[in-house]
Amino acid sequence: MWNPKFVLLCLLLFLTGVVVAPIQFFFPIYVEEELGKMVWHAALLRAIPIALGGFFALIGGGLCDRFGKKMTFLIGMTGAVVVGGVFVVELDMIILCILCYQGVAVGLRTAGGQSYLIQSVDPKALGLATAIYFQSRNIGEAIGNAIGGELITSFDYSFVGYTTIITMSILMFMAIWMLPTDTQNKESSDMKLEAKESMMVMLAHYQKMIRRPNIFILCCIRFFSTFSWGNVSLMVPVLINRNTSVRLTGYYGTVSLIFSGISSVLTGWVCDKIGSRIPAIYIHFLILLSIVGIASSVNSTSLLFISGVLATGTAWALSITMPRFINEFSSSEEKGRGVGITHLAWSAGFMSGQLVGGALESVNIALPFIVAVVAVMVSTVFAFILIRWIPASD
Repeated sequence: MWNPKFVLLCLLLFLTGVVVAPIQFFFPIYVEEELGKMVWHAALLRAIPIALGGFFALIGGGLCDRFGKKMTFLIGMTGAVVVGGVFVVELDMIILCILCYQGVAVGLRTAGGQSYLIQSVDPKALGLATAIYFQSRNIGEAIGNAIGGELITSFDYSFVGYTTIITMSILMFMAIWMLPTDTQNKESSDMKLEAKESMMVMLAHYQKMIRRPNIFILCCIRFFSTFSWGNVSLMVPVLINRNTSVRLTGYYGTVSLIFSGISSVLTGWVCDKIGSRIPAIYIHFLILLSIVGIASSVNSTSLLFISGVLATGTAWALSITMPRFINEFSSSEEKGRGVGITHLAWSAGFMSGQLVGGALESVNIALPFIVAVVAVMVSTVFAFILIRWIPASD
């Protein structure tokens, strides 16, 4: 598992997480405090880029299978370079353009990174490797959130924005130089045929994939569980900031991501031992418990903090099960597309959760979390269907 490809991939994700985390985490607070807009406005600004990210994950999956995973991943990293601009400019249209480009890039980076991961490690160690892959970025984000809260308090948002642009430009050149090229059998007739395919043919492959019951159920789980996470990730930092300060909100992000690292590594280890099906069920119940805790403690900072940390950890733990399912349900020639189609479901769920959460927050602060509970219950039903009717395979 600990080969140069995997180690350098995780290192790049860690460093990117440190640099970019404050932009992502504090954006709703920035919109509310600096731009004087409602939380719904922040959700709307995020919605279109998230949708673009989902669509371009499909394209990214095809690019991975055609032209290589490293190239797709590196193109995706360019989004992290420009995203610092959202804290520098104050015009909605420019912010939206920056976020749209980032959404496109995230879709490519997700498809490239996860496909590169699947190729780089032994399938028997994929659960633990997936946990380390995701948590490399999360640990970086945990550090970045704490640093970001301090920098915003001591300086301002624009200082964080400029720092992000400069630092990510340096990391981009490091990635081009350091990351090993992924191996492909470019001489095979299949690869030559694939390179000639049109976009419509590539999309036809996705249409065939989604008709398979195992892929369809997996996408449903990804959509509904991420819908709830979209709600939580938008609202909890805003609520903590309203009750306390930016500094404590930053440390909430740090603690929640550290806990998610612990829960993810544990989940990956368990999945390598017993598979992903049973852990996925138990994780759904923990997600449900955490969101109920948030809904009942919106005016209590301490309970909100604890419930939010649990929600973050369990959401990431469920994500750890996904690459194992993708690896199981897709052939060797369609791993990239397997990542792409499930990321589309993730993007659709996250976008819907953020939009619904932002809209319902102005009606009643508990409503977003009530809807999130319903979404998790639906996802749990699909998880039971997966266990009962889709046979496990090696």
